[in-house]
Amino acid sequence: MSNANLFRLLVLSAIWGTSFMLMRIASPVLGPMLTTLGRAGLGAIALYLFARARGVDFQLRRNAKTYLVIGLFNTAIPFVLFAWSALYIPSSYMATMNSLAPVFTGVFGYLMLKEKLTAVRLGAFILGMVGVAVLVGVGPTAVTTQTVLGVLAAMGAAVCYGYAATYTRMHASGIPPLASAAGSQISASLAILPFALPDLPHAMQTATLHAWLAVAFLGLVCTGVAYAMFFHLIATEGASKAITVTFLVPATASLWAWLLLGEPVTPGTVAGIATVLLATAIAVGLAEKALLLLRRGARSA
Repeated sequence: MSNANLFRLLVLSAIWGTSFMLMRIASPVLGPMLTTLGRAGLGAIALYLFARARGVDFQLRRNAKTYLVIGLFNTAIPFVLFAWSALYIPSSYMATMNSLAPVFTGVFGYLMLKEKLTAVRLGAFILGMVGVAVLVGVGPTAVTTQTVLGVLAAMGAAVCYGYAATYTRMHASGIPPLASAAGSQISASLAILPFALPDLPHAMQTATLHAWLAVAFLGLVCTGVAYAMFFHLIATEGASKAITVTFLVPATASLWAWLLLGEPVTPGTVAGIATVLLATAIAVGLAEKALLLLRRGARSA
């Protein structure tokens, strides 16, 4: 990876790391639906303008269904689930559940594409669930019904990401990535709109400036700017390298939340995150590649 793209990767991890903290700020004030609408809507505007400036052809009639499905499962549903879980669990928990997306992508590859479910992939899935149990069981937050439901909601978002990634492979291979990103964000915004509008009058009266600023940053930066950076990394370095941002986000999310929200980072937090990230590394093949490099190094030494 070039130095410029390595810098972009680090910036992207820092940006996406803030998203969980920002949901913790906005969601209790605006509600999960309105928080999600603001994030998806502003992200849609930013991505649409960027795509049009690049001359991207959306081919709306041909791709409308694909945009809708990706929008629902890659944005609308997971964003709402994360925004709801932000009411009950720390940022580090949400970011760790988010990092399970590649693990669930492997599961949907088996279910939808008939890819072989190897012992390694099955082990990665089991290890990921163990990591979740460690994080919940010995993390800094007391184990309550709300905590468990919050974790399950965040995990449900990762399941949606896994399905969306597999669906994209099946149906969106011929669509320009920026068109897919912008089109899906627009579809997600329209899908959320009727559910979020009833919350708007109350939010206009009670919401704080911090909550609105959090939503603005979520939409314009964490979604608009970040997606543009992510697709640039995919185009220049390939998806397998771009997806490594997944391993950095839990650390940056925990750091931002510790610095700005005072959320504790305990040994249990670190152990749970490390276990989940190891499972993700196995799922995407990075652990196997690392072992291979170590063996080659040992032989040449």
